[in-house]
Amino acid sequence: MNQLLAGGAALVLMAVLWGLGRRPGKTLLRSTDAASVAAINRAQLGLVQAQGSQLDPRIPLGAATEGSDLALFKPPVSSAERIALERQLREAMDQGDPNQRLEAVRRAGQWGHVSVLPLLRRGLRDADSRVVEAAATAIARHRGATHPSAVQVARPPRNVARMR
Repeated sequence: MNQLLAGGAALVLMAVLWGLGRRPGKTLLRSTDAASVAAINRAQLGLVQAQGSQLDPRIPLGAATEGSDLALFKPPVSSAERIALERQLREAMDQGDPNQRLEAVRRAGQWGHVSVLPLLRRGLRDADSRVVEAAATAIARHRGATHPSAVQVARPPRNVARMR
């Protein structure tokens, strides 16, 4: 008799708990409204994009001072020039002066070569906010870009080849 009564009480308890369970659409915490966080992120992104559009990528780093002649940045032509420029940019990033790091990130952004992506990613973690903003602006041109291999460019897809 006690077992039957205990089983019935357990069944009633289970039905009550199941009936009072979580309702769909109920938020876990009411304080976790993501709309305000998204609004802050959009505002910060707008500030970074507005500052990035003010930068002229044709101006070399040394010519940013007032009253100097503005010469255009010329990317390296030979592999020796490319290696020398990469070394120069790495050395500028290794130094403690934030202005030199900023110039290095801006020059890497002006160059736009794939080999400077590690330098730009390093600039995203810099302590100076100007360097971080310049690195974010410079790395934006590489986002979503795919570089197909020579095999992919040389031949069409298999389904096109079968239709011929």
